[in-house]
Amino acid sequence: MAFHLPFHPAASQPTRADRWRPLATVALGLAAMATYLAIVAANLWSSHEREIEFARRGQESLAKVLEQHALATVDKIDTVLTASRLHLGPALAGEAGEPDRVNADLARYLALIGESQSLRIANSEGRFVFDASGRIFPATIADRAYFKRNRDDARGRLVISEPIHARITHNWVITLSRRIQDGHGGFLGLVQAAVQADFFQHFYASLNLGPAQSVALYDDQLRLIARYPAAPDSLGKQAASEALKALVAAQRTEGVHTARSGVDGVERLYVMRRIGQHPLYVVVGRATHDVLANWYRQVWAGVASALVLAAVLAGWIIVWLHTYAHAKNLARGMTQAYGATVRQTRALLDSLPDPAWLSDRDGRMIAVNDAYVRACGRPPELIIGQMVETIWPAETSRTLRVQDTAVLVHQSQQRREGVQPVADGSSRSFEYISTPVLDEKGVLVGVAGVARDITQLRAEQERIRHMADHDELTDLPNRSLLQERMAHALAREAGDDTQIAIMFLDLDHFKNINDSLGHEMGDRLLQQVAQRLRNNLDAGDTVSRQGGDEFAILLQHCSGLARVAAIAQRLIDAIAQPFQVDERELLVSASIGISVYPQDGTDFGTLLRNADTAMYQAKAAERGSYQFFAPEMNARVFERMALETNLRRALQNREFRLHYQPQVDAVSGRILGVEALIRWRHPELGEILPGRFIPIAEETSLIGPIGEWVLQEACRQCRAWMDQGLPPVVVAVNLSAAQFRQRRLAQGVAAALASAGISPQWLELEITESVLMQDTQRVLETLDALKALGVRLSMDDFGTGYSSLSYLKRLPIDKIKIDQSFVRELPDNDEDAAIVRAIIGIASHLRKGVIAEGVETVAQREFLLRHGCSEMQGYHFSHPLPAGELAALIRQWTAKETGGEADTGAQARGSTPVGPLPACDAQSPAGS
Repeated sequence: MAFHLPFHPAASQPTRADRWRPLATVALGLAAMATYLAIVAANLWSSHEREIEFARRGQESLAKVLEQHALATVDKIDTVLTASRLHLGPALAGEAGEPDRVNADLARYLALIGESQSLRIANSEGRFVFDASGRIFPATIADRAYFKRNRDDARGRLVISEPIHARITHNWVITLSRRIQDGHGGFLGLVQAAVQADFFQHFYASLNLGPAQSVALYDDQLRLIARYPAAPDSLGKQAASEALKALVAAQRTEGVHTARSGVDGVERLYVMRRIGQHPLYVVVGRATHDVLANWYRQVWAGVASALVLAAVLAGWIIVWLHTYAHAKNLARGMTQAYGATVRQTRALLDSLPDPAWLSDRDGRMIAVNDAYVRACGRPPELIIGQMVETIWPAETSRTLRVQDTAVLVHQSQQRREGVQPVADGSSRSFEYISTPVLDEKGVLVGVAGVARDITQLRAEQERIRHMADHDELTDLPNRSLLQERMAHALAREAGDDTQIAIMFLDLDHFKNINDSLGHEMGDRLLQQVAQRLRNNLDAGDTVSRQGGDEFAILLQHCSGLARVAAIAQRLIDAIAQPFQVDERELLVSASIGISVYPQDGTDFGTLLRNADTAMYQAKAAERGSYQFFAPEMNARVFERMALETNLRRALQNREFRLHYQPQVDAVSGRILGVEALIRWRHPELGEILPGRFIPIAEETSLIGPIGEWVLQEACRQCRAWMDQGLPPVVVAVNLSAAQFRQRRLAQGVAAALASAGISPQWLELEITESVLMQDTQRVLETLDALKALGVRLSMDDFGTGYSSLSYLKRLPIDKIKIDQSFVRELPDNDEDAAIVRAIIGIASHLRKGVIAEGVETVAQREFLLRHGCSEMQGYHFSHPLPAGELAALIRQWTAKETGGEADTGAQARGSTPVGPLPACDAQSPAGS
């Protein structure tokens, strides 16, 4: 019997599942690849936006700092322009008058604004008539737009020019100017300062911003004023950026745009800010390739990982399709592919230079990069699976936990900035960026975070901010920072009984140190003064340098005026102690003015101005002292300003004249010489004593031209007496400290002698002891040059300074003059008597002549004769006389001598019967 097994054709054919399995495998691979690419693309997009946002915020911070720098520069120059206009404006009405004095004042103002290369005054025709350099250039500015704007604007507002190529200095500048007008509002001209484009460019270059950064300064027509990196061929030309033109046209004060530079063709992210209310704009840019440099690295890492994954998936599918028998090997390949993907993901994390991490919903770490490991100082095995509370200190972990919790709750990106310690013991500034991570179904699975290290950026911003708020020489707060702290103090103390005080401190005669020892020595002295002021103030007080040798001090929490006075005296005593500068001991003193809130003012400007007024009163009363402000001081200040204005006109109007006081031989009564003393008779104020106008002349640089006039007039009068047939007499002229410091003093003296036509032997120059004690080598050179002319030299006010005998014997002087302060109480004052005997003895041993001034009594005359001093000067013999009366006196003495009559000192006094005059009229403070 035979058995037939049924035939089942389906058993030998592939099943439906076998047909769909390859397709499903390919679809699954493609879906996995697409998911991975979507995640990478999303992360790259988020990273791109973070990079752009971070760069924008950095550029905005830099633009704000540069705006503050430019604004401070403009305001500082405008302050000097305003002061110059008020102080020197009256001189413009008589521009042919005293150009040397106006130029000297302009030079003094120019020294306060190192940002400007020049300070000039132009008249209504556009011609420069005064210049801080002392040279008047023939160039005209009548065609300049800024000149016309000043001429047409009766309100006299600050005018900032377009960038122009200067006709005098041949460089690119912008000018700042203010209108000068007469009492009826008529246009007289303008005062102008010119700021070089190089000033801004050098400042921008000093910030070390790097080659990818650019900074540009434009006017309101977008004409280039300055740029970093430098672009000299583009200065003065209009920017080509349409986006920037649109921002300015819309009167935007700030804005952000991306454009390609018309100067170097580089595409940059730009931030623009307007400089206050001025027609100036600062534009900072950073190259987009530099902004996105880190992002580009992430893109390449993502592309590389996607290619690796695609290759692995493709290989896996091909192998699987080739044979199902190799399924196990394929699974192993998938495992290896997953491992490779994990490694690539880790490589992507490690490509980030800053700490990065991935945590799950419970806050446990899933993955971290090498930067994170270095920051926390733990190996990866002690980080993965741990909470932040286990990894970081309590304070750091608390803030990290708060931010990640906010991400999980709101499912949105969170940002913050903070400072935290890292493993090497330092503290770093970070910007923390946390982003939610979602799976393919949109379910929140964790948090991805990165901590961008912004320590260097913060340090650079702080350095730039510090430079904008502090004085470069002393590192003290500048005026703007002092004003800011004053505003905070006033807001904090509003309604409180606590007083706030402002001190204005000025070093006495600091200009002498600069002139004699040089500005470098003066700068080092100012640095030591600044440190000494810091050391003698409380931590809550602020000392600020206002410019030159002026300092302002803000005192907070003052318990009363007695406390303020004690602090002022402490500062004066501290400054009075010797300074050691380059192995040289320097002595200076300080005068302080004080104003108190609220009785002396309720705002910063008023308090500072009143403190400045009080400081000048302290100088006038007694240098090295302090004064509290009183309302009547303003009246004295106005009086002083009026006197200064009149003093400037006195030379031009010939209001000065010379009186001459005889210097006699007290034994014979013979007139040996005369001393020329200046007098000022004002047409309205009458006789003004030298004690009132000489100090003002010394402070305002007018003493120079006044001293030159005295020298020339004395020589001229000496010649006139000779032409009248009188016997020649020696004329003594006092040299001021300002004259003695002139480099061409000897040439000036020689010119005065030649102009008058007198022999040098009839001129004697008196120089005060204090002047001769400065800058030994230069003093000796100047005295030798004068001595070579043949004139006589005498040391005035001997005994009031600090002369050493070893130095005195080196000086080529002919005569020592005993100061009247030692003669006044002779012979009753034992100390004065001892000093006078010593001076006479010194002069005798050094073989130098000696004369006593201020002799008023017979007892004084007899004492001096008894101890070997026969040459005298004073009211006992004659008071200062006009030239005509002195000529009559000389004729009278000559006639008596010719007649053979001997005359005693008492007779000489009797021959000029005059009453006593005020003591201050006998000798002017400057002697001229």
